Amino acid sequence: MKEAIGGTWIYLIVLLFIGVFTCFVSVTTNYSRCYRIKDEVITSIEHYHGVNKSSISKINGYLKGIGYSATGQCPQEDGSCWFRFSKNRDDGPVGYGSDTNYCIAKTDVRTKNSSGMVNGPIGHFESAYYKVVVFFKIDWPVFRQIFNIKISGETAIIYMPRNEFTEVSENKCR
Repeated sequence: MKEAIGGTWIYLIVLLFIGVFTCFVSVTTNYSRCYRIKDEVITSIEHYHGVNKSSISKINGYLKGIGYSATGQCPQEDGSCWFRFSKNRDDGPVGYGSDTNYCIAKTDVRTKNSSGMVNGPIGHFESAYYKVVVFFKIDWPVFRQIFNIKISGETAIIYMPRNEFTEVSENKCR
């Protein structure tokens, strides 16, 4: 009888270890995938010199291709003007009340020279950088509603950015 009870405990310990290991592997795999998505969004914005139809089309094509479906709310606490994008809409930002697949904020880089004129960092060039937020989704029934993890990053400074969506929508943030 003693060996039967001991065997049951070892069996339960092995099952618990397998469950914990499986959870750890699934979370780390999804987390690293989310970082790759963030890096691809940043690379597309830098390649196309800003947020425009070409960059959004490439980002959305990539997200559809890998089956990205995480959604969330854009951050509001930093004071930036966040534009919400959906992978199913290539013509511009989505409405401000809906969950979105990724968020992008434009930050102008401006300095004043000795004569008081506002310039970019080099001469008179307009320059900006973009903040990007993508969402990490835990696909477990209980944790899906509890956790909304945001992965964020920034592009390098882009000189003379071509912005088709942010220029049209900037008055919504002010």
